[in-house]
Formats: sequence, structure tokens, C-alpha cells
Amino acid sequence: MRSVSITNCRKLFLFCLLISAQYNLVSAQENSPYSRYGLGDLIPGQNIVNRAAGGTSVAYYDPVTVNFANPASYARLKYTTFDVGLDYTGRNLKTTSPVRTYNSGYLIPSYIQVGFPLAKKHNWGMNIGIRPVSRISYQLQQNTRLPGIDSIQTKYRGDGGMYQTYIGTGFGSKHFTVGINAGYAFGNKNYVTERMMLNDTVYYEKGKWSDSTHFGGLFLQTGVQYSTHLRKDILLKLGASAQFKNSLSATRTISRETFEYSSTSGETPKDSVYFSPKDNGKIITPSSYGFGFSLEKELTWSISAEYNITNWKEYRYFDQGDEVKNTWLFRVGAGVIPNYKSNKYWGQVQYRAGFYIGPDYVTINKNLPMYAFTFGASLPVRKYGYSLYSGQYTTINTSFEIGARGNKNNSLRESFYRISIGLSLSDIWFIKRTYQ
Repeated sequence: MRSVSITNCRKLFLFCLLISAQYNLVSAQENSPYSRYGLGDLIPGQNIVNRAAGGTSVAYYDPVTVNFANPASYARLKYTTFDVGLDYTGRNLKTTSPVRTYNSGYLIPSYIQVGFPLAKKHNWGMNIGIRPVSRISYQLQQNTRLPGIDSIQTKYRGDGGMYQTYIGTGFGSKHFTVGINAGYAFGNKNYVTERMMLNDTVYYEKGKWSDSTHFGGLFLQTGVQYSTHLRKDILLKLGASAQFKNSLSATRTISRETFEYSSTSGETPKDSVYFSPKDNGKIITPSSYGFGFSLEKELTWSISAEYNITNWKEYRYFDQGDEVKNTWLFRVGAGVIPNYKSNKYWGQVQYRAGFYIGPDYVTINKNLPMYAFTFGASLPVRKYGYSLYSGQYTTINTSFEIGARGNKNNSLRESFYRISIGLSLSDIWFIKRTYQ
């Protein structure tokens, strides 16, 4: 009996990813090979209103929108707003060696949050929410040949992700506001590698390498906004935000074992080569910064742009780096309301469009350019003017995103589309009784 061990799973996975020989894909299930690196595939860090305008959010605020991307915007809330969102993301993977195409998709909640004013006259507001930050989900299979062995089959799979639950507040003056989000970030990373020798004459043990990590810790985000009228009807908004580097406590379970497999009973562990149930360490999440502006004519039109940077070189997983690099994103967006005073419904709809461009934070020998075009609308359930007069304003927010990660220079190119829909319910709460 002979056995073969893997000494460097990362290099083998990288090789598998680059040649992308075969994929095992379950219909309607996510399969994103790049999610193996760093914290996984990042979920947009903006609400659905801002996503439709290219993700521009640093300088954005209005009385009925909870903008968690910059907590300074909470100071401008004038109505208690319950906001919830849902995403469907579809992916198309194309490989060059061999030439193949694979599709996958998944549906997840975007966020759930409640924002409310604490003191309207003094520009003080608050928000409580929870949202996913990243997702890990991939399944790959590689078949190779070695001298003296008919075939080697290696399977890679992973799942997990990170989430944030937070509470934030923002306050300030007529022109200048500051805010802070503080909360708890938590999640897990589960990686499994299996290797089987396919040989008719010599028996080889089947090997399984698994790493399962659970982590959690506090995080802090802050932001500032400034606004002033350039003319009576033209408003300039400036904004900046910062997410600080965080150290999350992590517990890792490592297992190295041989196993048997049958079509009836599935996998059965045979012999444990190495097992470490509690390996304590740290996961360092990177700092990020954003700067932007918005120019708008109230209830008519707006244009906005911003620049974001994230220091992914700070990322560490149990004191180890990964195939990641510092990145930037440039975003541009615009919005228009055709005629909010109109009696026609479609004249009161807020339409938005935009785009963003920049390199992905995952780097595997080559850069991965990333870009997307966005568009969407906020559909008022009640007439805009009447809603404000009655203190109730409800909208259905939509966002559509079409983009790609990688180009013809990359062995694996990923195109994607994301459909987001949300419901924003605003009302005046905590009103003192006039009559008993």
C-alpha cells in the first residue's frame, strides 16, 4: 500500500483554477472559484438606491434613505425608515484551457435595517442593521496524470462568508455632519481538498484535507459629510468615509485523513493522520477609504462621483497573507425625476444609472480588471407630495448590475449580473398625543 500527500494545497488549487479543467456544478447554486481567496466574493456595500447609481454613496443623503455606507448621513433622517433588500446574482464562467462555459446563481438577503431621527431640529439620527459582507462558495474538479499512475482526481470545495451587525449614529449642523458605525463582524471559512488516485493495478489511499475556521470581533467605521448651496436650487454635497483595519479572533479546526467512498454510503473516514480541534489565531480585515461628491437640483436631477481604496495587503489569515493586493474603484452615477409635481405616476419615479471600474482585489499571477454598468429606479407606492404631507413614504427600490471580472488575458473570466429589489417604509413615529 502506498499513499501520496499534498505539501502545498494553495499551489495545487492555483494550478487547478488556472487550467480549470472541469467543474462540478449544481444547478442554481453559486460557484465562484475566485471566492477561495481573501474573505471571498465581496457583496456590494451600499443600499439598493445607491447601487443603481454606480454605487456612489459617500456623499449621498436624503430624509427617507438609510445610507449605511456613510454613517454621517444618519443625521439627515427625518422619518423612521425600515429598509430591507434582496439580491439575485447570476455568474457565467468562461475558461480558455480547455474552452468551456459554466453558469451558476444564488439568492441572498442584502440587508435589513431601521433608521430613525433622534432629534430632527438638531440633525441627529441613528441606525440599526445587519448585512452580509462576503461569500465563499466554489466547487472544482481537476484530472491530471503522473508517470506510473493512470490519473489523479483532485476536488476543491469551499463555503462560508462574513457578516456585520451594527449600530450607528450621525449628528451635526446645517452644513456639516459626522457619524460612526460600530458593531460585530463574524463568519466562517470552510475549505476541503480531496485527492484520489485512479489506478487499476495499484491501490492508493484517498486523502482529505479540511480547514474550518470560525471568527468574530468588533469593527468601526466613520464618515463625514458637508453640503452647501452653490445657487438657490443647486446643492453641492461632499463626503468621506473610513473603515478601519480590524483584528478578529478566530478558531481553526484542521483535519488530515484518509477515507473510503461508495455510492451507497458516501464518504467514510478511515484513518486520521492529523487533527487539531482548536487552533486559535487572528484574521486581519483591511482598512478602506472613500471620497466623493454629489451635485444636485432637489427633486429633479443629480450627478455624483467617488473614489474608493482598500488596503488588502493588510489582510492576514493566521499570520499568513493571500493572493490579494491593494485596490481602487472609481464610481460615477446620475439620477433624475422627470416631474415630481406631475399627476402621472411615471413622472414621479426616480431613475438612476451609473458605472464603476477598477481592479479586483484577487490577483493570481495576472490582474483581474473589474467593471459594471448599473441602472434602476425607486418606485413610489404613494404619490410623492401626498406621502410627505401625510408623513408616510413607501418605495420599491430596484437595481440592475451587469459586469465582468477578468478579460481575454485571464484563463478564467467571470461575467455576472445582479438583480436587487428592496422595500423602504418611512413614517413619522414617536408623535406626542394631542388629544387624550
